[in-house]
Amino acid sequence: MIDSLIPQIEGLQAQGAVVLLKWDGARARARCTVVVTRQETDYVWRKDCDDIGSTLVEALAAYKAQHDH
Repeated sequence: MIDSLIPQIEGLQAQGAVVLLKWDGARARARCTVVVTRQETDYVWRKDCDDIGSTLVEALAAYKAQHDH
């Protein structure tokens, strides 16, 4: 699933955004984290989750809603 989102992630990268995906083995719940930032702005989107694919989709949609005018 994440592979299919690579073009969208690269589109954010081209706009100056940073996308971080983290799998945390130390936690029992919400073991994954998705972060999207854009340094020249104060934009930060972050969420801990158990389903990194659907959370990444949510993060990409939130970024698009904020930056595509």
